[in-house]
Amino acid sequence: MKNINLSSTLLIAFLILTCVNCFPQSVNNKVIRLYKGVAPGSEDWSWKESEYIKNADTAIYNVSVPTLTVFEAEKSIANGTAIIVCPGGGFHSLSFNGEGIEIAKWLNSKGFTAFVLKYRLAHCLTKNPTREMLSKGIGTERFNKTLEPVISMSIADGKAAVAYVRSHASEWGLKRIGIMGFSAG
Repeated sequence: MKNINLSSTLLIAFLILTCVNCFPQSVNNKVIRLYKGVAPGSEDWSWKESEYIKNADTAIYNVSVPTLTVFEAEKSIANGTAIIVCPGGGFHSLSFNGEGIEIAKWLNSKGFTAFVLKYRLAHCLTKNPTREMLSKGIGTERFNKTLEPVISMSIADGKAAVAYVRSHASEWGLKRIGIMGFSAG
């Protein structure tokens, strides 16, 4: 009986190890911090970036470290154009998969090199930034006033993203750079 259990265990282990290569491996995309050190204007921000599922999409909130995630086009179809993608979310979250990663992959299929921007957002105290944003009274003067500094920082992050891609364009064989956004992006 010991030999059967040992044989079965070895067979299962062998199948698991060999099948790891049967499935497509995830692409490791380079993540670039936009600023050396702390991003200007958010020096006292200490909250932890988090994510939650929103309508079957992963949303990110409490972003205090702006980054770009690079999605390179296949060399055989690359057209020399970069698009910086800014996901939306009302400056409280980022629809990172649906309005970021999925768009980047689609752009890649068309020959574009894509950069998904994770820009700074308002600090959320709950685990549901959408509900928290709605409870603040969207469109009211008070709501807009509290978002002004965050919007300024988000715009600065967008400009820093364009400057970074422009200064490193030769690394990716880029001749043109564009930027697109969804909603608040």
